[in-house]
Amino acid sequence: MQKIKDHLIQLGLKDKEADVYLAVLSLGKGTITDIARKSGIKRTSIYQYLEPLLKEALLYKITIQKRVFYAAENPKKIIKLLEHKKSEIDEKKRNIQNILPNLEALYSASLTKPSITFYEGKEGIRNVYHEIVNTHKKVYCFFSPKNFFQLFSYEENDKLLMTLYKNGGMLYNLIEKSDEADKRLQIKKYNSFVKTKILPDKFTFNTDLLIVGDTIALISFDNLIAVTIQDAAIARLQKNIFEMIWKSIK
Repeated sequence: MQKIKDHLIQLGLKDKEADVYLAVLSLGKGTITDIARKSGIKRTSIYQYLEPLLKEALLYKITIQKRVFYAAENPKKIIKLLEHKKSEIDEKKRNIQNILPNLEALYSASLTKPSITFYEGKEGIRNVYHEIVNTHKKVYCFFSPKNFFQLFSYEENDKLLMTLYKNGGMLYNLIEKSDEADKRLQIKKYNSFVKTKILPDKFTFNTDLLIVGDTIALISFDNLIAVTIQDAAIARLQKNIFEMIWKSIK
């Protein structure tokens, strides 16, 4: 009996539905009480398993002297059920094929949209810096030492730079002119992987901009927020602007 039940489950019946169907099939016909006793399922639960079987026309309901009985259709009905389900699947497949070009167009469009992530607070900004330096690629940065070191320590800055170094990355810094910028230029330990140029006097900003690969990060020290944008075209434009300014500074 278990083997028959397993096959019924493979055909799409649920475990208890298969128990109820086999109970009715064995009884020929039976009341709710008969089916509950034969299947070992609580009488109050039988109804929920009968409904799908009635709907699929595997069982039918008859009334004899005001008593309701349930009986099984000829098991050959299972073949018709499978044929019906196959027909439904084929119809759904045709419908999907009709709208597939539209779905693929939407999917392709979603791939070209920039991925934008927002961060808040000191911890959020710290996370952005760590994500940026965790690379073996070149990092291009408009950097304001004055603003950065009001928020983070020299030790944290050193940790970020050494993470970049250990990953095999390079940093190209365009630094806002300040006394702090002059101090940073005196540090020789970073010279092998950090290249720095000082921006002209009037070039001031309160937002760091970092570019690595297809990602740019904007960090606002005034509002303590950061935004990362992953988009090849945007990153390429920002990199071109950076390189143009870099080459203009002797």
